[in-house]
Amino acid sequence: MLVGSLAHGEFLRWPVVGGQYAFAFLLIPMLLTTCSRSLLERCAIAYVLGVATSQAIGVALTGTLDYETITRYVNRHVVTGNGRLGAMTGEPNSNGAVCTFALIFLLHAVINNRIRRVYAAGLALLIIAGLVASASFTGVAAATIAVLLVLVLSQLRLVVTLAIPVALAITAYVVLDGPVPAAFEQRVGEAVMTGDPTKAGTFVGRTVLIKEAWDMADQNLVIGLGSDGYRRTSVYGMPVHQLYLLVLNEGGVLSFLGLCLIMVAMLVEAIILMGRNRVDGVCCLAGFAVFFIYTMSLPHMFGRMWNGPPLLLFALANAGIHALGQRVPAGIREHHRRVAP
Repeated sequence: MLVGSLAHGEFLRWPVVGGQYAFAFLLIPMLLTTCSRSLLERCAIAYVLGVATSQAIGVALTGTLDYETITRYVNRHVVTGNGRLGAMTGEPNSNGAVCTFALIFLLHAVINNRIRRVYAAGLALLIIAGLVASASFTGVAAATIAVLLVLVLSQLRLVVTLAIPVALAITAYVVLDGPVPAAFEQRVGEAVMTGDPTKAGTFVGRTVLIKEAWDMADQNLVIGLGSDGYRRTSVYGMPVHQLYLLVLNEGGVLSFLGLCLIMVAMLVEAIILMGRNRVDGVCCLAGFAVFFIYTMSLPHMFGRMWNGPPLLLFALANAGIHALGQRVPAGIREHHRRVAP
């Protein structure tokens, strides 16, 4: 991206984009690896409580005040003009992402007996309410996939004590014809009921941008358009909502391969962790799946709300393995080291 920025005389934006990615994928992992397992577990619980609280505040505001009042006395990012909940992230798709990551952390805490199931059920309902209010098809799809991964691949008997009460509460709400946000019905419900993806959010508009990015890629394989160069070049004046095509056009094939390498490394690490601690590994796999889904539907993702949660999951899993190794007597560790192939 630096080469592309220099080649097109648009250098000023690169320090921002490059610095943000360096912070996200270098400094944050370096920081997390210095933390103990107990501290990371507290961080995970704090994340769940923070997300649940933000959703409770957001849903309460949208349920009691109109858009003009919220905009005037709070800000214009808590809820959008079409009624979608952005909560504390300030954007509905981002809000859907943090809700999904929070559900993974919540399931992880329940399985490891770090939070009572009755409290977890209440937190789950608050988070799900925020997810529905965000009316993000990507968020709902990612949450469904992530939760199913954890339920199917981890300790099902432990998780079912949380899943069944929440499922019954949601079913009762639907049967009793509880109110559903109009934005959710329009952007998510209609696509699910009809099976037509073109009715999901801005699917059609994003498809147009993806086609444009694919057609442009041949000209930018070696020297890309530079940081934010796609926005300046596109006839639509906005970046393509697909990170891989955006990186390919702005940084060339080298940047594209670097992004792919990050994804492959996360996937392989999650699989390796599953062999060492199944619950931790499955949650890492679910977190990776959510992150990957969003890379397929959004432009640059250097914000900490995107990479912070999955990196915290990986740090938590690796800290658990390190702590387990420290608890093994030194004589046993030495014996395994000698006999290991």
